[in-house]
Amino acid sequence: MFLKPFRVKTQTSIKGSDRKKVRSTLQQSFPLLSPEAASDIVPNKAEMTTAKISTHSGINIVVYCVGKNPVLIDVDGVVYPTVYTMWKYPDLLPVFRTHSNVFSRLAGGADLMLPGVVVEEEVTPKTFAHINKGAVCSISLVGNRSPIAVGTAAMSGSDMFDSAMRGKGVHVLHILGDELWAFGDKSKPPLLPEKTRETVLDMAGESQDGDTAEGEDQLAEEPDMCEGSQEPEHQLSGEEGSSEGEGGEDLAASTDRMSLEEEKIEGDTSTVDQSPKESMDDLFKLCFQCAMKKSLKPTDLPVLTSAFYKLHMVKFCPADKHLDVKKTSFKKLSKFLKEMEKAGYIKVKELSKGVESITEMKKDHPELRYVKPPEGAGVREAAPAETSDSQYHPPRITEMLSFNAAVLPLVKELGMQKGSAVTGSELRNIINEYVRKNNLQDEKNKSKVTLDPLLASIVLNKGENDVTQFRWDDLTSRIAGKMQNVFKVEFQGQPPIIRKGKMEEITLNVFQRGSNKKVTTVDNLDVFGLDLKEFAHEIQIAIQCSCTVSQSSSNKMQVVIQGNQIAFVADLLTGKYRIPKKYIKGLEKAPKGKRK
Repeated sequence: MFLKPFRVKTQTSIKGSDRKKVRSTLQQSFPLLSPEAASDIVPNKAEMTTAKISTHSGINIVVYCVGKNPVLIDVDGVVYPTVYTMWKYPDLLPVFRTHSNVFSRLAGGADLMLPGVVVEEEVTPKTFAHINKGAVCSISLVGNRSPIAVGTAAMSGSDMFDSAMRGKGVHVLHILGDELWAFGDKSKPPLLPEKTRETVLDMAGESQDGDTAEGEDQLAEEPDMCEGSQEPEHQLSGEEGSSEGEGGEDLAASTDRMSLEEEKIEGDTSTVDQSPKESMDDLFKLCFQCAMKKSLKPTDLPVLTSAFYKLHMVKFCPADKHLDVKKTSFKKLSKFLKEMEKAGYIKVKELSKGVESITEMKKDHPELRYVKPPEGAGVREAAPAETSDSQYHPPRITEMLSFNAAVLPLVKELGMQKGSAVTGSELRNIINEYVRKNNLQDEKNKSKVTLDPLLASIVLNKGENDVTQFRWDDLTSRIAGKMQNVFKVEFQGQPPIIRKGKMEEITLNVFQRGSNKKVTTVDNLDVFGLDLKEFAHEIQIAIQCSCTVSQSSSNKMQVVIQGNQIAFVADLLTGKYRIPKKYIKGLEKAPKGKRK
């Protein structure tokens, strides 16, 4: 939720009466929290402000800050503590523990998955019995009791056991290193030794079910819970990693250290074998400078930043090392190239959201004068003929639906929020589960569903107040029609990107230009991660005709080919580059007799 920058609408001081209300709400949310602890979280005299913010996905949230640090957030009436609060009261919420190497995935937008859960003893029905679906919980790393994230349980404890510890465990709401953490003083978690089963703090909170009779027993079991990781998927950002300030650049390494400082985890040598971020930063810069001096030519411009990295930078990495932008302080290639742009090496232009190209380069930059390729570099140049085939992988495109305010009540209890995206099959499963849970299927006609007040408020249009039942297909299509169309694009080695609307198609057109000469234009290749220069050169060599890259009337870059070459371009895109035909527009314009 806070991986991307949010907008602060207002930030004002909070009055004494409002503090009492916040304190009362806090104690209602966490019944086992002592009045003294509640007064410490929401103090009477210390400087305290309330900030109304709007997240990148448009969700309005209230943030309560003491001094500079955010301590609580209010999301649709539900109060969540931040990591700053959890460091003072680590037992306030049920805790899920996970290994330190999972942190980087969580920081990139992943939720916790149950297969990676670390449990000290055999998992039984009682292990997670106190966890309710949607309950607020925290995440810590093995070796340190300081929580590093706050979220909600994706399923109940009994469902976790019944699923044989498979599926999602926790939907991550807020994590160390995200924009909400950066809204504070950017301090790092303290090193707190893990509790034994006998050591339970009297003030520790419970899960959101409010069952005070079992509170202490439940808290004693919490340190035995932990979770695994998941590939980032449903972030509307689609981008990798959280935004990080100067203090956040070494968060992953810091988090690894804090969990391994007092005990060594057998088999986990990542903190020993990994190069420090400074070393990876230096290696990245060296490969960049070598690419500028020895590989990239002015005639190659403009070049997509992804192609520049794959075709020009990687080959200068020594054979015994591996370039990994995640292990740098930049976290993303775009941030690294922005720094190089500030240093005067290049100029970068954004072609479309998430797609950038290098348009200018300074070959005579003074720092390039004494640059020499590192020892062992150049091994990756052994098979240049395979560069295009082996390095390009078509994006994986998934059409999805995003929940808006009209449909949100249907899935709110599942922990989903406005802007969350699901596939069509996932939406059908959600509707099926809701109908089954509320016994809405007509007993006599199984193909029909009786509308309850919630479904009726979502699917019925004006003038349909007398409609009481819908067929299954009609119900699903009506709900889908109320939702926002989005699509998810996944390039290999990059985090997924979710965008509104529908995926742009590669557009093929044929125009007649003077003297009855025809040209073929190809637009939107960059959306699919294709290097326009390389694509044009490949066509030029293959069919021996003029082929250039130029700017279209809509200020986008396009490939212009002499003659009607629709058939050849279509075969190239669907064959070698494996682009599905449904994302190519204009195939019917091929000359008759050349395509079936």
